[in-house]
Amino acid sequence: MSFKWGDQAIGKGEKIFTQIPICTMASGYQLKLPIHIINGQRSGLSVLIVCTSHGDEFWSAEFCRRVYNFLIKCDHDFSGTIILAPVLNPLAFETGSRNTPIDNHNLNRVFPGSEFGSDWFTNSLAKVISEQILPKIDIVLDYHGGGSDTIIHYTYTLDPNKSEYNKRVHEIALASGAEILWEHVESRGTLSNYAEELGKLVVVPEVGGGGLILDVQFFDKAISDMVNMLSILDIFEYKHLSNKPRIVVRKGKTVRPAHGGTFLPMVESNIIGKTVSKETVLGHVVSPYTFENLDTLYAPFNKTEIMQVRNRLSKVHPGDYSFIVGDGESGYYL
Repeated sequence: MSFKWGDQAIGKGEKIFTQIPICTMASGYQLKLPIHIINGQRSGLSVLIVCTSHGDEFWSAEFCRRVYNFLIKCDHDFSGTIILAPVLNPLAFETGSRNTPIDNHNLNRVFPGSEFGSDWFTNSLAKVISEQILPKIDIVLDYHGGGSDTIIHYTYTLDPNKSEYNKRVHEIALASGAEILWEHVESRGTLSNYAEELGKLVVVPEVGGGGLILDVQFFDKAISDMVNMLSILDIFEYKHLSNKPRIVVRKGKTVRPAHGGTFLPMVESNIIGKTVSKETVLGHVVSPYTFENLDTLYAPFNKTEIMQVRNRLSKVHPGDYSFIVGDGESGYYL
């Protein structure tokens, strides 16, 4: 059993590190995408684990490193091939920004991208990923997470009654360890959109964030949850105990500040996955100059399901990510 990557054949129980050439930057730097390929002890499907499409998702990059160590430590005891893309947007990671700094575009909104010389840099980076990575794999776990000042935990799912594909995605989402699933059809040029168009099985876990970067137990749980998801696909032959989702929401929104200033959280990270009532105060924005309260952020739904929190004293701009919430009355309990 071997897995082909370009002119390289990775044998059973072997691993390689490779880099995909992208382009020459104005600095003269030759930009490349880092890729780790780890082959299992048994034949099977190929799985792509994608992290850090957004450069401020530091937790995801560290999670990917720990997944690599886990796969090596378990002596490649899995089926198929696992491909790790730890930093999908190196320029955004370098500056710690959500979007690519040279054109301010969001990599996860421009797939399948455009040829170099015909569009913005970010679009062309997406084109390289679309042509040189996605066609080679069967399954995508497209990991996203909170930024430096936010923590997130939920998994996207689909209506299992509409198709066999949806049913399979939902089955994997149920094993993801998130307390809340969001039944949501994406259509914004994401990597997951395009991978689905190519016929790949795609699941999008939203997990982690800067407030958890020192929490080893949360990293360990996220790896256990990954094993659970891939066990559904017979990649791993064992499962860990995992939290079962509590609710599937069909409606959600992002709660953002209307004014910039100093953000004061009124809830802690342990509220993620829980329900709060409408008008619960989630945080305040105060002026560091006049000391006045500029904005108060409230829970918007009668049963507001908390999926992301801004849990740190931090600077915010108007419109910054603060809370992602679901409407508990829009879906169903599990």
